[in-house]
Amino acid sequence: MLNLMLAAALVVTAPAQLRAVDVARPAAPIAETLRSVSDDNEHMLKARKALETGDFDLARREFVIAAALERDAGRLPKDAVFGLAHSLYSLSYTREAAIVMNRLAEEASQAGDVDTEAMALADALWLNMEAGQRAQARADGSRLRHLLKTAKLSAATREYVSTRAR
Repeated sequence: MLNLMLAAALVVTAPAQLRAVDVARPAAPIAETLRSVSDDNEHMLKARKALETGDFDLARREFVIAAALERDAGRLPKDAVFGLAHSLYSLSYTREAAIVMNRLAEEASQAGDVDTEAMALADALWLNMEAGQRAQARADGSRLRHLLKTAKLSAATREYVSTRAR
């Protein structure tokens, strides 16, 4: 629930649907509320549609909420965070996009998801280079090289990394 509260603080105008969940169902168990929101994936659908139409600010807000809901449900918010980074980059917030990818890499590492960790690091490395954060990019590159040498990564992940980190 903490992540949901943080997401609400980050989003300037919370969608009416989120306010309705908080007000209309105060007696419903939290797990039931999260499951219903997560199952229909309303925020991810809105975010993806906003990306398609070029409304990157709306996409950013919806991806923030979707990621918070995923975290609160105990899941790694891979798709939401990759979408959030895309939105931030499109809005010229390259450094912020790198930060969210670095956070995803940390979360994936803690969850033992080496494929997501490697993909997030590859994107974070590129974004940090674009943002002029050379020291962080070097740290990302070092960590990514270690993963490539020691972890059992899928072929798809290795291909993804090779296209990002050259």
